[in-house]
Amino acid sequence: QRLTGSALEIPALAHENVVHSEGYPVDGDTNGEKEHWYCSDCDSYFLDANYEERVTAEDVVIYSLINIPDFIVEVPTGRDPIILQLTDTQIIDGSQLRPGLSEGDRITYAPEKIDKYCYQYLTEIITNTHPDFIIITGDLVYGKYDDNGSVLTAFVKFMDSFKIPWSPVFGNHEAESKKGVDWQCEQFENAEYCLFEQKELTGNGNYSVAIRQGGEIVRVFYMLDSNGCSDASAESLVNGHTTTSVGFGNDQVEWYTNQINEIKTYLPEIKISFAYHIQQAVFAEAYAKYGFKQSEKYHDIHIDYLDAKADGDFGYIGRQMKTAWDSSKVIFNGMKELGADSIFVGHEHCNSASVVYECVRFQYGQKSSEYDRYNAVTSGGKIVAVHIFDTTGTPLVGGSVIVLSQTDGAIKDAYIYYCENAGANVDWDAIYNK
Repeated sequence: QRLTGSALEIPALAHENVVHSEGYPVDGDTNGEKEHWYCSDCDSYFLDANYEERVTAEDVVIYSLINIPDFIVEVPTGRDPIILQLTDTQIIDGSQLRPGLSEGDRITYAPEKIDKYCYQYLTEIITNTHPDFIIITGDLVYGKYDDNGSVLTAFVKFMDSFKIPWSPVFGNHEAESKKGVDWQCEQFENAEYCLFEQKELTGNGNYSVAIRQGGEIVRVFYMLDSNGCSDASAESLVNGHTTTSVGFGNDQVEWYTNQINEIKTYLPEIKISFAYHIQQAVFAEAYAKYGFKQSEKYHDIHIDYLDAKADGDFGYIGRQMKTAWDSSKVIFNGMKELGADSIFVGHEHCNSASVVYECVRFQYGQKSSEYDRYNAVTSGGKIVAVHIFDTTGTPLVGGSVIVLSQTDGAIKDAYIYYCENAGANVDWDAIYNK
């Protein structure tokens, strides 16, 4: 070595201990490998014999298509795959009320009532719709009423009991729990039938689930955290990627963009769905064709009974959107360019509408429990927002069913399943004089 001016020049080490691999192609579900050179002296991979094109170990892998998505759901051939969307169960355990909350709430939300307000409905929905895959679009539990984590662990055990693959995303309430999001993620990851992965990306639980039928992947669901838990606990924030801001981080967008583009090198026409909790501002545009106005807090739009209803549109809009994001549509336009044909969200308990706009289905899931705010139908046929302690009318509780074509994975049908004593027996035709 020698000094030149103020710079110290150190000659590069020679790559003396190098192993050359000729590589091999993908074989079915087994990954392949590019031709490369590995130097143990500097623990580096190179794609050229001159050791100039340095890459990572991951860059050497040629992925089989089946190994690109994080998870695969296998659906038997001979029938259309059925996807069930549940949302905003938002279970409250009155025995865990923090100091200062009322004793009345402690009684109303007693843990022995969880079956009545939630599990009986989920059992009926899942049993009667026969889904191949279940997505839950956020707010599974109300985190500040689950500081010891018992509600979440019970929920995971309950969902696993159906022995059906299921995937949740975080809403804006789970992270309030003092157990923290990393602990919550571990419960999902350790469950036998839950498909979930915590990545070092903004938020918690960003991953993909592919639907495969007859050996072919027909659709991929991108399950994402839309963030926005304004009351996230210190235990949740400690991981450094939990954020109170609403929307996707740049790293989330980069991750799904790269993965979708990689999948499309194999399957250019692959169907893409996104599922997360808080809706983007573009939802207002989609629902405007039925009179929705974000400037008006409350609405009463029952799409099924509008004369100008488009085929495939359905559901109810009861109120304006809260905490809508991506007002510039940059994220949405990027999703469209990637081939997304559907977005499934929760968050707005009084909205269950599903409409197609710009060739994309915008769907609020049907509220799937009586916890927190939900819709009910009065004896006079009016749909109103209520809570558990309000006995007005018949509750509207259920799930949203998405039927995929066994031919190409396109969305063939979609509809709301109302539970027997929570909407299924309402005579809508009589209410709307049809």
